[in-house]
Amino acid sequence: MTEKPDLRIINQEAGRNAAQLAEQFSDEELRQAILKALKSQGYPGDDLPPGLDTSREGLLDLIAGMAAIGQSAPAD
Repeated sequence: MTEKPDLRIINQEAGRNAAQLAEQFSDEELRQAILKALKSQGYPGDDLPPGLDTSREGLLDLIAGMAAIGQSAPAD
């Protein structure tokens, strides 16, 4: 019997890997990367959405979350 992969672990690893790569970016590079990702999904603004945590930690968390979502698979 084949064991199903644990999606939580896969998502956590994807988020952690993305955040580690993004840590090398400057704050402005982080902002631009997130803005570009949002725009690719239809976000119409020219700046990050109001209310978004734009601290360095907040931006890294957002990138980690986006990577985890991107890696996720639908549940059976």
